Amino acid sequence: MDRMDGVDVAVNRGAPGGQGIRVVVVSPVRIYLQGLARLLAGEDGLQLVGTAPDVGCAQSLLAGTDADVVLLDATGDMAGEAGLDALYRLGESTAVPCVVLGISDRAADVVAYAEAGIAGYVTNENSFTDLVDTLRSATRGEFSCQAGIVAGLVGRLAALARVHRGVRAPKLTSRELEIVVLLESGYANKEIARLLHIQLTTVKNHVHNVLEKLGVGSRSEVAAAVRGFRMTLPAPAVATTRRGAGTGSRTGPFPDPMDSFARERVPAQSP
Repeated sequence: MDRMDGVDVAVNRGAPGGQGIRVVVVSPVRIYLQGLARLLAGEDGLQLVGTAPDVGCAQSLLAGTDADVVLLDATGDMAGEAGLDALYRLGESTAVPCVVLGISDRAADVVAYAEAGIAGYVTNENSFTDLVDTLRSATRGEFSCQAGIVAGLVGRLAALARVHRGVRAPKLTSRELEIVVLLESGYANKEIARLLHIQLTTVKNHVHNVLEKLGVGSRSEVAAAVRGFRMTLPAPAVATTRRGAGTGSRTGPFPDPMDSFARERVPAQSP
């Protein structure tokens, strides 16, 4: 690799005759950058064009090379909002498809990255073979994901369609808005009942009403529908721990559950 302005540019283009999918790797963690570069450079049918430690360097690299796909590492410091911001910045400067490494398989997370323009993704549980297959699929304009993720994406498309048609946001009660916040944070019905000091059957009724008013079929689609309607939600006081996100406390109408059960989250159940 040659070094130019913080960017590593591949000298050996990989496949004989210059053939193969040309890949640029972006990661702020140098050991990850070097490891991915070594693996990809040795893969038949792939050409490692170069590596970059951040979006700015990646933009410079992409402007001077012919890349077919970008691999963006969204782990560590690039997780969550930082990764989304990096993806949006890349999309503003290049039309090269981008595959994201390290996001969760949670529907809300994949939908958020899909909105930012990913061409594919792999989780921390996927193998290197899965990564290579995803890079190749991205260059063909294909997007693969689990069935549960498809439901979230379809729900988001439906919400966007309602916005474009001028459909007004549904009227949710203050209690229903509280329920939406906790659903989006991943709480199960029993946890919500404890937090709000109401009966479990009451929570189930509220969840049913929320799904019906938003026009979605499952809890996983609620967050996408809320974004589609551009609804304003109350800020919870609970110290929520989302999958793949940090923990923080905010002021609002909800009690703090940390002394009882919030340290051990359970998967959200169906209404």
